[in-house]
Amino acid sequence: MSIRRPGNLLNALLSSLLVLTMHAGALQTSPSGEDFQNLSRSASNAREAGKTEQAIQLYQRAVDVRPDWEEGWWYLGTLLYDQDHFAEAIPALEKLVQMDKGLSAAWNFLGLCEFETHDYDSALEHLEKGTSLGPGEDPEIARVSKYHLALLLIREGEFEKARSLLVSGDVNIGSQQVKAALGLCLLRVSLLPEQIDPAKDGLIHAAGEAASLLALSQSEKALSALRALVHDYPRIPYVHYAYGSALASLGQAEEALQQQREELKNSPQSALVQIEISKLAIDLHRQQEAITAAQAAVRLAPKSPEAYRTLAATQQPSTIRTKTLQMADSLASVRPEREARLDAIYATPAAGKPPIATPSAEFEALAQQAATSEASGKFEVAISSYDAGLKLRPEWHEGRWNLAMLQFQAQRYSDAIETLKTFVQRKPNDGTAWAVMGLSEFEIKDYNNSLIHLRRGQQLGFGGSPESVQLATHRLAILLNQHGEFERAVEVVSAQASRALFGDESKIALGMSLLRVQLLPEQVKLPDRELLRDAGAIAALLQNSKYDEALPRLKTMVQSHPAFPFLHYAYGMALLSLSHFEDAEEQFRQEQKISPTSELPYLRLASIGLRTHRAADANKFAEQAVHLSPDSGEAHYLLGKSCLALGQQIGAIAELETAARIAPNSPEVHFNLAKAYGRAGLKEKEERERAIFTEQNEIAQQQRSQSGTQSYGAARDTTDFRVTGIEPPSAEPK
Repeated sequence: MSIRRPGNLLNALLSSLLVLTMHAGALQTSPSGEDFQNLSRSASNAREAGKTEQAIQLYQRAVDVRPDWEEGWWYLGTLLYDQDHFAEAIPALEKLVQMDKGLSAAWNFLGLCEFETHDYDSALEHLEKGTSLGPGEDPEIARVSKYHLALLLIREGEFEKARSLLVSGDVNIGSQQVKAALGLCLLRVSLLPEQIDPAKDGLIHAAGEAASLLALSQSEKALSALRALVHDYPRIPYVHYAYGSALASLGQAEEALQQQREELKNSPQSALVQIEISKLAIDLHRQQEAITAAQAAVRLAPKSPEAYRTLAATQQPSTIRTKTLQMADSLASVRPEREARLDAIYATPAAGKPPIATPSAEFEALAQQAATSEASGKFEVAISSYDAGLKLRPEWHEGRWNLAMLQFQAQRYSDAIETLKTFVQRKPNDGTAWAVMGLSEFEIKDYNNSLIHLRRGQQLGFGGSPESVQLATHRLAILLNQHGEFERAVEVVSAQASRALFGDESKIALGMSLLRVQLLPEQVKLPDRELLRDAGAIAALLQNSKYDEALPRLKTMVQSHPAFPFLHYAYGMALLSLSHFEDAEEQFRQEQKISPTSELPYLRLASIGLRTHRAADANKFAEQAVHLSPDSGEAHYLLGKSCLALGQQIGAIAELETAARIAPNSPEVHFNLAKAYGRAGLKEKEERERAIFTEQNEIAQQQRSQSGTQSYGAARDTTDFRVTGIEPPSAEPK
């Protein structure tokens, strides 16, 4: 899903969304009927032929002739939207919603246009209206609108409402944009994503990961992520609050209260924290602490209905409690107050304003001096000249870029980061700028932000010399390994592994991916470096389907290092890729002994059991995988599928429903869940899962056609579960 806008959905949407013939009789009798019919026909032909600009002009002329033509206003507004002419689309969409106030898609398009033109108050009103009318005929537009409505609610400080929208079943919680929005909710930051200082991207990302795990009910992983967040950012407001709230939801009141007390040190003026302390104190039968905290909440937020409700819960007799509750009810419509201190922490640096009269001659002299000094190798003089020139003319993008590059080359990485913050704010789609920022952050060991910004740079496209591109991809692969994203590290580094520059380092990074070593290269012990270098060379062979060369080398390596973690697993995966099931199974059994706490060998054994029609064995291994990793969608999927093969419909449905919650974008899960529902006679649920499968399978096929099929999946552990060797079926389930 393109989260910013739905794209070219317009033709399909209108056919089912509007009753286009509602004015057919009127069109024939219109005084300008002949001209109108010619215009409407020509507009439709131009639109269907992809001549968008011509179609827009014709639709405009047609609605000038027939202002009551709903279809024309629809196409005029949505075609303008699709061409990014948001301001021009607004009047057409306003006309449309006046004519049909129940058309949810029109309200949503209107709100999206207003969002893009920064009319956020109107966008909030109209997206709320569109969402309240239901998804309409096209769920894609509804999903995009929900996301943007959630962003606007975040901007208003309505974090609970925003979170409810973001975790609703039709929004993709796994997307990075939704995770970022959930991170803003968790940290209670009333800013839009583009207003966030890039230096805080790592924090927002970490918070979003924890929030998404909470939304998916993956409790253990969520608590682990929140513990890491507290450890890494102990003085950031609302981090302890979020951890405490999660603990409270799991019934761990004592630990939750301790976290809220820690939060009080960071947020002494927050009524929210006092409210939570009061509730927890009541649960723990600490009446005086509950009363004190509730009174403090009312004092800090005298317009908060929740503060008064919390106070009422501590009060006796009932007459006093009733009056307090009446006060809470009278304040029900009050919006939460914005916390300015959070803006100071998270907001992007304000762009400098140019002086009223820029001395042109002075600027030109500085620009010339900067260029001359740079060309002659006088880099410090050039840096000073660029800096002075930017003070006179902040919109000088070329000068800002040159300054950042000189700072990076001079190893002034912190200065380069500050310069690039402003640059990417004004040119957010420059992949090279994000990459250089990520490289600079890598050098100062800000690895969380470095990973995010290098990844963003790769998505937008790295530029520069082959050496600089290789450096960026190498650093990205290193950080992906450190983050446990081994399969993506393989994809990133494979294209560069044959180059002379960074050859050994690239091989080591590939070897770390193959053997699932979650470290930075410099953290690897010296005796292991040669092993990892050899493993990287083997991984490159596997990537190129050179199994005749790779398998003997893997066998020798296993014999030489029989106790090295995940070496047997890697060998087993290579054998599994060639359907050598018996030999692969032996390797996975060996890995069980070396890595008894890892679910991976059990997952592979369960997969082999299913592929060799030994459902009972698969069920046994899948149960152990679920025990070791209860938040693994693949483990629940394999357990559900084995239950299905054994005729255990109830167990299959329970496990596959759990897998679908954890991995909602897996076609294979929905395929088998539809089958389980069908066997249980749940026809309505079966049809729903068939529809989801068809949609998700089409997306998966498109992604595979774009990225190409991996010949070897040793490191892959993705939510579509292709690691099992079972591709999503190409036909709908029967």
